[in-house]
Amino acid sequence: MKKKILTISIIALVAILLGGLYLWYMKLYGSASKIKIEEQARANYDYQVIASNHGIVSDYLWQRTKTLMTDSDANNLIPEYQMIAGRLSYQEAERSDSYRLEDQALLLRMYVRTGDRFSAISLKNSVYAYFDMASQSNRSLMAWTDAFMEYYSFYGSTEDFSRIEELRDLLFDDEGNVRAEDLTVVAYMELESNEDPTFSNVTGIEIASINLRLISELENNGMLPQGSYQKNLELVLGSSVSSELPLFAYAYVDGIYVYSHNVPAAVDVEESVITMRHLSEVDELPDSSYAWLKNTLMNNGVLRSQFYYSQGITSGEEAADIYPDIMHIALCIDDSDLYERAATLIGMRVATYNNSPALSMVFREIDGRFIFYARENIDICLAVA
Repeated sequence: MKKKILTISIIALVAILLGGLYLWYMKLYGSASKIKIEEQARANYDYQVIASNHGIVSDYLWQRTKTLMTDSDANNLIPEYQMIAGRLSYQEAERSDSYRLEDQALLLRMYVRTGDRFSAISLKNSVYAYFDMASQSNRSLMAWTDAFMEYYSFYGSTEDFSRIEELRDLLFDDEGNVRAEDLTVVAYMELESNEDPTFSNVTGIEIASINLRLISELENNGMLPQGSYQKNLELVLGSSVSSELPLFAYAYVDGIYVYSHNVPAAVDVEESVITMRHLSEVDELPDSSYAWLKNTLMNNGVLRSQFYYSQGITSGEEAADIYPDIMHIALCIDDSDLYERAATLIGMRVATYNNSPALSMVFREIDGRFIFYARENIDICLAVA
């Protein structure tokens, strides 16, 4: 009899626990609104082979990046960069104390891409504990909202949906226009070699911050008014410098486009390529812009950071920051030659020393020290995985 009572008690307790779990789940997830996101271009086996031929293997790169750069002591966030120990005894490893929301967005996307639900949820919680979203730039908010929408489609709760709505309200007005923000632009003027450029504070919209795929997804899910995507697309396409120079402006300020960003009388090539990436993701990249990018990269071997009007050439530092963006553009357009050229340039900076803690990661060498940037390494992972 006692055994029977014990069995019944256990069954009742289990039922209560299961019922409680069910109610908890329904409260947290059951009433969460469903959203549909657009499938993004990803590297198939052929593209992965191209990357591998240049030393870029997503699994190795991802595992090393996680091991070297993510740290539970830092609330699961990833720092902007990690510098490994140098050859001399006093050259100790250094980790950036700066955390960028854009980098956390890429990290979240990789956790979702690899099906790591626990890490994704943990990172999300850490991000909302660390960052004040209202103080972030449009570019950072767009990147986080984009990643967060993807996260939500897999693991999202009702609270997460409310957060997406809050992000939307920070980024857009009631008519679906991107909100203007404080920017700094260089004055358009010719300078002597010993003169420093003059900068102005303006209020406007960075063209490269406009994530068209995200805007399309928000509109398609009823979170932005109809026509929001189309008018933002027209704003971006309208920023092209000219038919002869199919690069894109830096910003839209008081009804006009501002073409120079941080160098007088020059178009910022890196900003233009990021804009091209956003256009390629919605199949709207103009043929002329694509041809300019490919021809310049193939003919010159590398891409330079500025296009100077007066000289009609690209010059300045190598635009290594946007080689991952070019890989993504190549995936969207399905251009294996462009993908391979970008992979070749990145492959020259893959760490190959077997005893290095950063083996297989992509480095920058500055003053003889090796630095590994979160943005570069994770975005390359996304372009290969």
